[in-house]
Amino acid sequence: MEEKLENKEYCKTCGGYCCKKSGCDYYPCDFKDLSFKGLTNILSEGNISIVSFLYFEKLPNDKIIYTPFLYLRARNIDRDIVDLVSIKKTCSMLREDGCYYDFKHRPSGGVNFVPASNRINCHPKDNQILHLKEWNRYQKVLSKFVKRYCGISLEDKLKEDIENLFYECLSGVLATVSIDEQEDIKRMLPLLIQAAPLEYEKACNRYKEKGISKKINYSSNKRK
Repeated sequence: MEEKLENKEYCKTCGGYCCKKSGCDYYPCDFKDLSFKGLTNILSEGNISIVSFLYFEKLPNDKIIYTPFLYLRARNIDRDIVDLVSIKKTCSMLREDGCYYDFKHRPSGGVNFVPASNRINCHPKDNQILHLKEWNRYQKVLSKFVKRYCGISLEDKLKEDIENLFYECLSGVLATVSIDEQEDIKRMLPLLIQAAPLEYEKACNRYKEKGISKKINYSSNKRK
């Protein structure tokens, strides 16, 4: 039996839980033109961000490093055109009556998500990672756009975003987003702190300027 890829009643019942966690991922097949000019037009519309997934690797000397993988995602509320590493928030395309896009024009990451009567059973139809890997051929051009919009290199923008993520965690922002996003961030934090110790120190020093000394608690919350 073929799975139904859209069920507005299911989504209405849960209030768009997954949309409140983050905007949907785009796949390259969502766009007709991914040339430099084509990407310029796509990003100028204001509904999409350049984001990244971080791959962590442990070196022989036990040092942890990260490598970014760039792709496009529907922009989240209060996020910029370049949003490499951050606490994900509600998708800016979520309206009171559901997604701004009809099913035909929705990002493939959302189309690929099969709704269920119980949101715990919602699941991707196809392997999302395999689709996202199709962005591999666009890494260089996307990194050029990062520098174009931010005025700094991809490496420096990553450091800036990572520091801000640490600072938001220290400032309590993490507690304001979805439980699933909190869990995702807390799983990543131990590796990220090891991979970016200077950015973590800078974030702690920024927070200390408030007169409070604090370290990030990245232990996972147990779901009831």
